Amino acid sequence: MTAYPLILLHHAGGSARSFDPLVKALPPEIEPIAVDLPGRGRRWRETAATSADEAVDSLLDSVTSVEGEFAIFGHSLGAYVGLALAARLEETTGRSRCSTLFASANSGPQGAALPFQGSPLLTTDEEIFEITEKSGGGLSPQILEHPQLRSRTADLLRADFAVSESFLSKQRRTVTEAGIVVCSGTEDIFSGSQLDQWRLNSTQHTEFHRFPGGHFYLEQNVDALVRVIAGRLIPSA
Repeated sequence: MTAYPLILLHHAGGSARSFDPLVKALPPEIEPIAVDLPGRGRRWRETAATSADEAVDSLLDSVTSVEGEFAIFGHSLGAYVGLALAARLEETTGRSRCSTLFASANSGPQGAALPFQGSPLLTTDEEIFEITEKSGGGLSPQILEHPQLRSRTADLLRADFAVSESFLSKQRRTVTEAGIVVCSGTEDIFSGSQLDQWRLNSTQHTEFHRFPGGHFYLEQNVDALVRVIAGRLIPSA
């Protein structure tokens, strides 16, 4: 039996490595494909994307190498990039390649509001860190206290929030043929009505799962999250 591909798209300021615990916990019937956006991980030499279209463009090589149908798990920023990616493939190939979008830790686009005005590319380091906090995320003291890591992280956050701003400005009404599974922490900043608005972005059924915790609920709920993912992708699970 061929394992079902699951593309993993990380949060703002993050990398594919943030999915390591989830990757290790997934059953062999699911093939995790954790992808880095440009500017981090194995792509650290590349210029970071600053628009949703650029972010999707940067992922196409990884996706086109996957045969057949697949699913996407997008956390925070990754949920919006995942929606844009699924819709782009439908538009360019004329068929639905993504069966399921797991939209994690983010508001439905049509009810979303970013906590800043103007371009995030023009913010100071302190301002972009404050925006990150208001968005439900946070930074470890190891990053904040290390000058090089602090500067590098601020640059990535500016670029990633520019991707979010670009998506919400131009693509928030994007609709996919993929079913959407909304996953969120009970203590995250998003209201029930904001999460419910993911229904507006799919022609298929949308389901909802809440887990204990905040924006990074998946760190404490790996096994429970795996059950949700497997239940959707493995018929006998």
